[in-house]
This record gives sequence, C-alpha cells and structure tokens, in this order.
Amino acid sequence: MKHTNELKAILTAIFAINKTSEHEDNDITLVLDYAFRRLFGANTNLLILSCIGKTKEQMMPEVMQLLESCTQYKTYLEEYKK
Repeated sequence: MKHTNELKAILTAIFAINKTSEHEDNDITLVLDYAFRRLFGANTNLLILSCIGKTKEQMMPEVMQLLESCTQYKTYLEEYKK
C-alpha cells in the first residue's frame, strides 16, 4: 500500500468534517473511532473536543492545513479537480 504515512491525516480530516454540527453520521463516527483505536492505538476524545460546536466552514481551514502539511492532497486537487 502506497503512502500509508498519510492515512492518519486523511482519517483525521474525515473525522473532523463528519463531526461538524450539521454533518455527523454515527456510523461513520464508529468506523473512524475503530480505525483510530486499531490502527494507531489512539482514541478520538481530543479530536471530538476540538470539533464541538463548529460548522464545516469553521473546520475546513484547519482540515486543509492538516492535509496540506501531511499529505499530497493539495497536489491532488490541482491535478484532478480542474
């Protein structure tokens, strides 16, 4: 599997977007919580605290900063989303 070093950042971004007040899906939350516990030996409590009460618009600058610093997502957007 290529670029597995990006997995934690990608899952964190999905988790944060899903946790915003207008988008939360409990099934996605459970799957992501399971992934964090099984893959990284971590829980999502701090992530949950950082998302409480935020809208997607408030969360997206932080999500994009995370993705830009830890993944090649920005390059992907430039190449594939023209």
